[in-house]
Amino acid sequence: MMGHELQLAWNTVRQMIDGFFGLLPNLLIALAVFFIFNMLSRLAGKASFEMTKRANVDQTLAHAFAKLASVFTNVMGLLVCAVIVVPTFSPDKLIAGLGITSVAIGFAFQNILQNFFAGMLLLWQKPFGIGDEIKTRDYEGTVEDIMIRTTVLKTHTGQRVFIPNGILFTDPVTVNTAYDKRQIHIQIPFKELSSDKAAETARFTLSQVKSVAQDPAPEIYVSAASGSKSLDMYLWAGSRNSDLIRATDEATAAVERALRHEVEAKKSAAAA
Repeated sequence: MMGHELQLAWNTVRQMIDGFFGLLPNLLIALAVFFIFNMLSRLAGKASFEMTKRANVDQTLAHAFAKLASVFTNVMGLLVCAVIVVPTFSPDKLIAGLGITSVAIGFAFQNILQNFFAGMLLLWQKPFGIGDEIKTRDYEGTVEDIMIRTTVLKTHTGQRVFIPNGILFTDPVTVNTAYDKRQIHIQIPFKELSSDKAAETARFTLSQVKSVAQDPAPEIYVSAASGSKSLDMYLWAGSRNSDLIRATDEATAAVERALRHEVEAKKSAAAA
């Protein structure tokens, strides 16, 4: 009984050895073919990178295209090698067998794939670039990097935020630095001066503030509510957050100082 089992085991081993040596030529050919495809994948990656670079495509996107071209070539090489080693194998059977599995994998990696393709489209369309100040959802700051899956944002409070590209592609995004200037609204209350005098004083004062743009010129209106008057000033400054803060601070301080000076001058003239 033991001898019979040993004979069966030996026959199985012999069949495996004979099968291996029978497939050995195919294995050697498949290895040579895979080596060739591996070299072709590197050439395809380099060619894709050079073509996208000449087309002035973003460097990150160019690297992504190069990687995809390389991976695609290697996958094709693996399929060819599989056909060489196992002649009965065909890629269409593999695809049919992976149908249900691919659906499950697609659901599992839905967000990853969405962010990946959104990142490629953002790099292609370039709605904003590195160094731009943007705002989306509750995040606002300067774009530090645009990667395939995420965009890195440095907030105005010095925090780093990684925003999935799918959000930036589907949600509204405000590009604060898309133009050179942005408008500011400042409201300053005043007393003891006529509306015309207060507006004239504010207009002249703003023309002397360097951080305030003069083209377009500042617009000044007088509003009254509950018996108090105030100046509504609409002025333009640099589009960056730091420019807006500086212009708001300098314009507010300068106008308030000028209005106080006019009130004091009026009181001095009345006392005289």
